[in-house]
Amino acid sequence: MLKLSVIKEALYKGVCGLLYSDLIFIYGFLPITILITFLDRSTEYKNLILILTSVIFFTFGRPMITLLLFSTVVFDYLFGLIAGYGREKWLRALGFFCSIVMNSSLYIVFCWNSLFKNLGIEQLTFAKKIIPICVAFYTIRGISYVGDAYKKRIKPEKNVFCLLVYMISYHFMVVGPIVRYGDIADQIRHRTITGQNLNDGLNRFIIGFAKVMILGLSFEKIKEAGLNFAELTPFGAWVGMLAFIGNIYFLFTGYTDMALGLGILNGFKYKENFSPIRLSEYVSGIVKGFNKLLVEFFEDFLVVPFKMDKVEYISGVLISGVLIGLWYGFSQNFLILGLYFALLVIIEKLFLKRILDKLPKIIGYIYTLFAVFMGAAIAYFSKLEEFLHWFKALFGIGTDYMWSVNMRNKTLSYLFLAIIGVIIMIPGFKNIIRSQIKVFAEKNEKNYAAIRISQTVCICMLLVMATAASITV
Repeated sequence: MLKLSVIKEALYKGVCGLLYSDLIFIYGFLPITILITFLDRSTEYKNLILILTSVIFFTFGRPMITLLLFSTVVFDYLFGLIAGYGREKWLRALGFFCSIVMNSSLYIVFCWNSLFKNLGIEQLTFAKKIIPICVAFYTIRGISYVGDAYKKRIKPEKNVFCLLVYMISYHFMVVGPIVRYGDIADQIRHRTITGQNLNDGLNRFIIGFAKVMILGLSFEKIKEAGLNFAELTPFGAWVGMLAFIGNIYFLFTGYTDMALGLGILNGFKYKENFSPIRLSEYVSGIVKGFNKLLVEFFEDFLVVPFKMDKVEYISGVLISGVLIGLWYGFSQNFLILGLYFALLVIIEKLFLKRILDKLPKIIGYIYTLFAVFMGAAIAYFSKLEEFLHWFKALFGIGTDYMWSVNMRNKTLSYLFLAIIGVIIMIPGFKNIIRSQIKVFAEKNEKNYAAIRISQTVCICMLLVMATAASITV
């Protein structure tokens, strides 16, 4: 059973480096970094400070990881030059292939180290976990850079200093977003930091912090009570898995908001990692919207080249599904999870979407929600017998009562926050609220001032509440 999600394990129990939610980062590292960055207006100075602070961020407690990161940046720099400027096509392809091999090997050695233990290869087995919290997104960034150079989407970077800024920036090291070099190449060389940047960046960062520490942990508490096999009940099985979905949603979106806020504070504008949930697009929309930049990356290199016929398209989607599943976790259930969503995307593309479009919308909504619900269960349970035990409990099989005392207490204790979380997850809700606030603020200056003051007060309250929650974890 996945008692701690892969994301939560990486974020809450990082084995090297700071975390965005660490109070030492929020009240020490970040303010000092912002202050130092403002000492000089030049972009070169800002890049130097970003490199130095990034090294401190993800090598906090494990300085030797720095050598690993710097060495792979140099190799990706050389592979990019070969992939982009090689005279022969085979030579450019070789540069891209070498980057894939190097970065994939790096990811396997550090993230899939249990594989070597199972195979009895003691030389590559770590006595203690030393996984850098940044390695997953770091390696995929290297592959995307060289791949884009190979596909002629970007010109290979000749200034290794600029590539270094892109590769080791701590802004998108934890859960993304997936940033392609072409998206920020100009910003690396030319950007400014204004008072508006500080305001917008801090607001985005604090909102993300509150999502993680308030809503994410609230759903976590309900999930732990509901999916406790010592007293599993029908109510706990249903609500516990729904809480697990909420927990993952707010961990992902919260940390991504924090990352985007950090980017804004440093003058960068990154692409949004999540798009609004659109149930009308069924599972395909959920899959792409939940982490669209990662999906787009795999689509770009595996699905788009295979669109000549249905067989090649299906092959590309299946391979992408498997790789995305294994990228999130090297285990049987994540492999199944990747295949599960890949098959649903294929089926919807081939015929199911046309059928659902002709039926009442409620049927499509029910299908989508149940498919996501079962997908969450596949991710949560690592053993088939645990999954089957939970599935039977959904219908009251093998249980003695509807809900446990602990489940009832946890649900009631966090009910208000859970309701807020569900409302936030409702498609289009945020847009409605924003539009109404905008209409109210534009009526007169008094309304505008009231909105600004209210926003500031709310942000301050969220920071205090999230800090308090962080202390109790």
